[in-house]
Amino acid sequence: MSRHRAVKKLDIEEEFYDEADESLFDEMNDMSEEDTVKMFAGIESVKKAIGSGTGISDQEIKESLWYYYFDEDATVAWLK
Repeated sequence: MSRHRAVKKLDIEEEFYDEADESLFDEMNDMSEEDTVKMFAGIESVKKAIGSGTGISDQEIKESLWYYYFDEDATVAWLK
């Protein structure tokens, strides 16, 4: 019975909470105007380079561009 209570009281959101994901989200929201322009230009450039129908989301492209500090070639290489 005690395991049942433990599972019943389990906070799923707390278990799946990842500070690293939130940190990346906060950093991307705090971008300067210049970085925002680079991000949107980079997204379009990467989309053209990888083509359509790849199943790669804009969010994945954004995260890759952010990780590689807007290096479009490195982002394309990583996503392919």
